[in-house]
Amino acid sequence: MGKIKTLRKEVFYPHRREKVWAALTTPQALAEWLMPNDFEAVVGKRFQFRVDGMLNFSGISECEVLEVVPPERLVFTWVTKRTGKPDHPPMTLVWTLHDEGTGTRLVLEQTGLEHISWWWGFSMKHGWTRMMKTLLSKVLENVADDGTFTPGAITKRDFGVKTVPDHFAK
Repeated sequence: MGKIKTLRKEVFYPHRREKVWAALTTPQALAEWLMPNDFEAVVGKRFQFRVDGMLNFSGISECEVLEVVPPERLVFTWVTKRTGKPDHPPMTLVWTLHDEGTGTRLVLEQTGLEHISWWWGFSMKHGWTRMMKTLLSKVLENVADDGTFTPGAITKRDFGVKTVPDHFAK
Protein backbone atom coordinates (compact mmCIF):
# COMPACT_ATOMS: atom_id res chain seq x y z
CA MET A 1 0.00 0.00 0.00
CA GLY A 2 1.49 3.36 -1.04
CA LYS A 3 1.32 6.73 0.59
CA ILE A 4 -1.85 8.75 0.35
CA LYS A 5 -1.29 12.06 -1.51
CA THR A 6 -4.77 13.54 -1.43
CA LEU A 7 -7.70 12.75 0.79
CA ARG A 8 -11.33 13.49 -0.04
CA LYS A 9 -14.27 12.97 2.32
CA GLU A 10 -17.93 13.85 1.78
CA VAL A 11 -20.72 13.75 4.34
CA PHE A 12 -24.35 14.82 4.09
CA TYR A 13 -25.91 16.57 7.09
CA PRO A 14 -29.66 17.24 7.42
CA HIS A 15 -28.89 20.84 8.44
CA ARG A 16 -28.68 24.19 6.64
CA ARG A 17 -25.26 25.35 5.42
CA GLU A 18 -25.13 28.17 7.99
CA LYS A 19 -25.41 25.64 10.81
CA VAL A 20 -22.64 23.41 9.39
CA TRP A 21 -20.53 26.54 8.79
CA ALA A 22 -20.91 27.48 12.46
CA ALA A 23 -19.68 24.01 13.52
CA LEU A 24 -16.60 24.48 11.29
CA THR A 25 -15.77 28.03 12.37
CA THR A 26 -16.79 28.39 16.02
CA PRO A 27 -13.69 27.65 18.15
CA GLN A 28 -15.68 25.91 20.92
CA ALA A 29 -17.49 23.67 18.42
CA LEU A 30 -14.20 22.86 16.65
CA ALA A 31 -12.68 22.02 20.03
CA GLU A 32 -15.36 19.41 20.65
CA TRP A 33 -15.34 17.57 17.33
CA LEU A 34 -11.71 18.20 16.31
CA MET A 35 -9.22 19.70 18.80
CA PRO A 36 -8.83 22.68 21.15
CA ASN A 37 -7.78 25.71 19.12
CA ASP A 38 -7.44 29.48 18.85
CA PHE A 39 -9.10 29.61 15.42
CA GLU A 40 -10.67 32.69 13.85
CA ALA A 41 -12.25 32.68 10.37
CA VAL A 42 -10.04 35.54 9.16
CA VAL A 43 -7.75 35.30 6.13
CA GLY A 44 -4.12 35.41 7.28
CA LYS A 45 -4.92 34.30 10.84
CA ARG A 46 -2.32 31.90 12.19
CA PHE A 47 -3.79 29.49 14.70
CA GLN A 48 -3.06 26.22 16.45
CA PHE A 49 -4.83 23.01 17.28
CA ARG A 50 -3.54 21.63 20.60
CA VAL A 51 -3.65 18.29 22.40
CA ASP A 52 -1.23 16.50 24.71
CA GLY A 53 1.88 15.28 22.86
CA MET A 54 2.48 11.63 22.00
CA LEU A 55 5.22 9.62 20.29
CA ASN A 56 6.88 11.95 17.73
CA PHE A 57 3.97 14.44 17.80
CA SER A 58 4.38 17.55 19.95
CA GLY A 59 0.60 17.93 20.29
CA ILE A 60 0.68 21.16 18.30
CA SER A 61 -0.59 21.66 14.77
CA GLU A 62 0.20 25.08 13.29
CA CYS A 63 -2.23 26.42 10.73
CA GLU A 64 -3.00 29.52 8.67
CA VAL A 65 -6.33 30.58 7.20
CA LEU A 66 -5.99 31.10 3.42
CA GLU A 67 -9.59 31.65 2.34
CA VAL A 68 -12.95 32.33 3.99
CA VAL A 69 -16.18 32.50 1.96
CA PRO A 70 -19.08 32.14 4.42
CA PRO A 71 -20.97 29.81 4.38
CA GLU A 72 -19.41 28.09 1.36
CA ARG A 73 -15.67 27.56 1.63
CA LEU A 74 -12.91 27.52 4.24
CA VAL A 75 -9.25 26.85 3.38
CA PHE A 76 -6.32 26.58 5.76
CA THR A 77 -2.86 25.06 5.95
CA TRP A 78 -1.88 22.50 8.58
CA VAL A 79 1.59 21.54 9.85
CA THR A 80 1.83 18.80 12.46
CA LYS A 81 4.74 19.81 14.71
CA ARG A 82 7.01 16.85 15.37
CA THR A 83 9.42 16.32 18.26
CA GLY A 84 13.01 15.50 17.43
CA LYS A 85 12.47 15.70 13.65
CA PRO A 86 12.00 18.51 11.12
CA ASP A 87 8.45 19.53 10.27
CA HIS A 88 6.87 18.39 7.03
CA PRO A 89 5.72 20.95 4.44
CA PRO A 90 2.19 22.23 5.15
CA MET A 91 -0.86 20.29 4.11
CA THR A 92 -3.88 22.21 2.81
CA LEU A 93 -7.45 21.55 3.89
CA VAL A 94 -10.33 22.81 1.75
CA TRP A 95 -13.80 22.61 3.28
CA THR A 96 -16.66 23.19 0.80
CA LEU A 97 -20.34 23.30 1.72
CA HIS A 98 -23.06 22.61 -0.87
CA ASP A 99 -26.84 22.81 -0.50
CA GLU A 100 -28.39 19.42 -1.14
CA GLY A 101 -32.14 19.06 -0.77
CA THR A 102 -33.01 20.26 2.72
CA GLY A 103 -29.47 19.74 4.02
CA THR A 104 -25.78 20.29 3.32
CA ARG A 105 -23.06 18.22 1.72
CA LEU A 106 -19.69 18.94 3.34
CA VAL A 107 -16.62 18.08 1.26
CA LEU A 108 -13.12 17.94 2.71
CA GLU A 109 -10.14 17.86 0.35
CA GLN A 110 -6.76 17.56 2.05
CA THR A 111 -3.60 17.77 -0.05
CA GLY A 112 0.08 17.45 0.83
CA LEU A 113 -0.16 14.06 2.52
CA GLU A 114 2.69 12.70 0.38
CA HIS A 115 5.11 14.46 2.77
CA ILE A 116 3.92 12.58 5.86
CA SER A 117 4.42 8.95 6.80
CA TRP A 118 2.12 6.24 5.50
CA TRP A 119 0.89 5.68 9.08
CA TRP A 120 -0.08 9.35 9.60
CA GLY A 121 -1.90 9.37 6.25
CA PHE A 122 -3.75 6.18 7.12
CA SER A 123 -4.63 7.60 10.55
CA MET A 124 -5.94 10.84 9.03
CA LYS A 125 -8.04 8.95 6.48
CA HIS A 126 -9.81 7.02 9.24
CA GLY A 127 -9.76 9.89 11.73
CA TRP A 128 -11.55 12.28 9.36
CA THR A 129 -14.22 9.65 8.73
CA ARG A 130 -14.91 9.35 12.48
CA MET A 131 -14.75 13.10 13.08
CA MET A 132 -17.01 14.06 10.17
CA LYS A 133 -19.57 11.25 10.39
CA THR A 134 -19.80 10.78 14.15
CA LEU A 135 -18.35 13.71 16.11
CA LEU A 136 -19.34 16.62 13.85
CA SER A 137 -22.84 15.14 13.60
CA LYS A 138 -23.12 15.24 17.41
CA VAL A 139 -21.81 18.81 17.59
CA LEU A 140 -24.35 19.95 14.99
CA GLU A 141 -27.13 18.99 17.40
CA ASN A 142 -25.81 21.75 19.72
CA VAL A 143 -25.72 24.46 17.03
CA ALA A 144 -28.87 26.58 17.10
CA ASP A 145 -30.55 27.82 13.92
CA ASP A 146 -28.96 31.25 14.51
CA GLY A 147 -25.47 29.66 14.52
CA THR A 148 -24.78 29.85 18.25
CA PHE A 149 -23.10 26.81 19.76
CA THR A 150 -23.85 25.38 23.19
CA PRO A 151 -20.87 23.37 24.53
CA GLY A 152 -21.38 19.86 25.85
CA ALA A 153 -22.21 17.85 22.73
CA ILE A 154 -19.08 15.73 23.25
CA THR A 155 -17.74 15.38 26.77
CA LYS A 156 -15.26 12.49 26.35
CA ARG A 157 -12.34 13.21 24.05
CA ASP A 158 -10.24 10.75 22.05
CA PHE A 159 -7.07 12.52 23.23
CA GLY A 160 -5.62 14.30 26.27
CA VAL A 161 -5.76 18.04 26.89
CA LYS A 162 -3.96 18.37 30.23
CA THR A 163 -1.16 20.46 28.69
CA VAL A 164 -3.41 22.71 26.57
CA PRO A 165 -3.33 26.38 27.70
CA ASP A 166 -6.59 27.78 29.05
CA HIS A 167 -7.02 30.36 26.28
CA PHE A 168 -7.68 27.57 23.76
CA ALA A 169 -11.33 26.64 23.35
CA LYS A 170 -11.71 23.51 25.46
